Amino acid sequence: MPVWIRRSLIGLLAVVVLLIALATWLVLSFDPNRFKGEAIDWMKTHRQRTLVIDGPIELSVFPRLAVKLSKLRLSEPRKPDAFAALQEAGLAVDVLPLLHGEVVVGRIAAKGVQLAYLRDAKGRSNIDDLIKPDAPGSGGPAKDTGSGSQAVRFDISGVDVSDVRVRVKDEIAQVDGEMWLKTLSAGRLADKTSSPLQVVAQFDFRQPALKGELAGDTKLTLDTGSSSASLRDMNIAFKGDVPGASAVDASIKGALAWDGAKKAVDAQGLQLKLSATTAALKLAGSDIAIDRFGFDPARKSLALRKLAARIKGTQGGHPLSLELDWPELAVEGDSLKGSAFSGKLSRGGELPLEATFKSAAPSGGFEAVRLPGFEARLASHAPQRKLDGTLHADLTLKPSEPSLALDKLDLQARIEEPKLPPYVLAAHGAAVASTQRSSWNLSGQLNQNGFASDGTVTLSGVTPQVVAKARFDALDLNRLLGPGEPAAAAKPAGPAGADTPVDMAALRSVNGQFNVRAGSFAYKQYKVNDAAIDATLDGGMLRVTQLAGKAWGGQLNATVFADARASRVAVKGVAQGVNVNALVRDVAAKDLIEGTGRVNLDVDTAGRTVNEMKSHLKGTAALQVRDGAIKGINLAKSLRQAKATLTMQQDAAQKASQTEKTDFSELTASFQIADGVARSRDLDLKSPFLRLGGEGAIDVGHGRMDYVARATVTGTTKGQDGAELASLKGVTIPVRLSGPFESLDWKIEWSAVAAGALTQKIESKLGEKLGLKAPAGAASAAKPEDAIKNKLKGLFK
Repeated sequence: MPVWIRRSLIGLLAVVVLLIALATWLVLSFDPNRFKGEAIDWMKTHRQRTLVIDGPIELSVFPRLAVKLSKLRLSEPRKPDAFAALQEAGLAVDVLPLLHGEVVVGRIAAKGVQLAYLRDAKGRSNIDDLIKPDAPGSGGPAKDTGSGSQAVRFDISGVDVSDVRVRVKDEIAQVDGEMWLKTLSAGRLADKTSSPLQVVAQFDFRQPALKGELAGDTKLTLDTGSSSASLRDMNIAFKGDVPGASAVDASIKGALAWDGAKKAVDAQGLQLKLSATTAALKLAGSDIAIDRFGFDPARKSLALRKLAARIKGTQGGHPLSLELDWPELAVEGDSLKGSAFSGKLSRGGELPLEATFKSAAPSGGFEAVRLPGFEARLASHAPQRKLDGTLHADLTLKPSEPSLALDKLDLQARIEEPKLPPYVLAAHGAAVASTQRSSWNLSGQLNQNGFASDGTVTLSGVTPQVVAKARFDALDLNRLLGPGEPAAAAKPAGPAGADTPVDMAALRSVNGQFNVRAGSFAYKQYKVNDAAIDATLDGGMLRVTQLAGKAWGGQLNATVFADARASRVAVKGVAQGVNVNALVRDVAAKDLIEGTGRVNLDVDTAGRTVNEMKSHLKGTAALQVRDGAIKGINLAKSLRQAKATLTMQQDAAQKASQTEKTDFSELTASFQIADGVARSRDLDLKSPFLRLGGEGAIDVGHGRMDYVARATVTGTTKGQDGAELASLKGVTIPVRLSGPFESLDWKIEWSAVAAGALTQKIESKLGEKLGLKAPAGAASAAKPEDAIKNKLKGLFK
């Protein structure tokens, strides 16, 4: 052996021995706890954060660089608020593989971790100071400027993490809520190595509205070179609420792979089971199965095999089902082969609907998959309503975008109902749907009345954004939607104790701007001409900035605000020159008053049920009515019996009767509303034979009324039975209206009338005896008090 080789080996051996001795000394003599103070001071000086380490630090450097921490807390910058905390955590990294660009990690363990991530609307976050590079000379880690770095290979023997809580509030991403990672365990994680993975996580987000638990297991394979991941033997389930749906119970099984470099996806043997509830739709036991789905834009490849969807549920309490089958579609560049798809839709109930649909065989290539001749047939043959219709369109699927276009769309439908002329709908236009943006442009006729609508839906954000416009010569939703609940005026009101939930969750499902105009509009009992509606919807808050039209024989102008987050509704408006009887019957289902006039309303309420909203009602209201009548009692008819009743001095009560009414020439009243009770103190009613004022309360929350009107008979003999009421001229007659709305009682308090009439009669007789009453046609020459003095003087002579 050459001398230089022997000497080199001896030198190398000496260096190795020296390094081993040095490492042994470091391990035996190094005490990491001595550096707690330095770490705390550094964090305070360089990051303006408070670091607290109450537990010991355990550190080893060879053959593994291992560290264990416990009872650690870190504050927000320049604030005492907690940013991060952990109960205990441990990590070990093999030293020698680092020299070869490999990271070999032992088991990663963490327990009791808390972390807060905050970012404001200007993009400033509470981790900016931790991730920014250190200034030169600060002693921080130097930035690697090398251009020849290679991807670091990793190998982790296992992961065991539990009780990790993360608080997120990101104003830019519109995320606000908490995630609790209850458990996360994994086997060996290494490049292109399959590893078992188990996870249990809970979510509680206010924005987007997400609450529930995700749990399951799978086999995970990572490929860092292509930024790819695959999941095999998936068995993952979620239960909770998601944006737009509640009571979600979903599970997925099968295999799913994602190629990050090619942006390709491949799924095999997928089985999805779903149950959920939306505003009007409840899914139960729905299944979607796909034997194979592949999408690779780099190869211009699309593959679909044995798609079978079976959606079951109820809509409005009626059974609903959808079936869709697509046996095969295979696209590779410009070559395509496959079969047509088909399916059917059915809805039960009093107005059942059956629909079947199918397409022709596909053609084209990856840039445009054409499905010409799409046809759907609609039918409903209930006794009270018959519907027949057909929809034709040419479908074009563009996988590279991806998007679906409906061209040459043509809809023809005919609705027939007993004793009504047929309702014919014809529409044509086009629509495009994609993952980012959808749009439509439709026009047609409803029984020779034209209509047009266009709009867009943007799906790039967290919440879909809708911009829609519609114009109708005439729109009768009752004919389109079919017979529903009877009009409010025609059905009796339920008992005050009955309650109905108020769900505004649908307002949070979309944002948008809406503009609707209709020459005539009808929905249930409401009929409006020249209707104009302008509204915006943002973050669950609906603002109707214009709600105008000709209704109830007059003009209506109103604004509406609804907040789904607080379950709050506010209405402000005025109806001028309207038939008050028709307005009250349509809106409140009450038949109390007749006449033409003005109604002002400015109210606000909140609640999760109808009764809560009634009880929380507040605001103001006012009435100005001309040439009308109060229904339920004929005061003139009741007062004709005054002479006999006065002698009895008894009150008389009678049930309200819609066949009786009291005419008036003018009526005004205003109401102050608080806690569901409307109070009025300025009732002013004028008629040819009486004047009426009063005060009282209308308890909207409990459906009761307690109102006292004070009627005074005038001297006129005109009007409703005025000639027979001369004996009550000048007498104030209390009339009490009380009881539940469904059974109001009118009570004329004759005892008070008799006392008033008797007092008036005594005063009249005393006046005559004392000479205070001047003869008819003669003018009074002396003051009453002077006449009384003169008479009293005569009594004592």
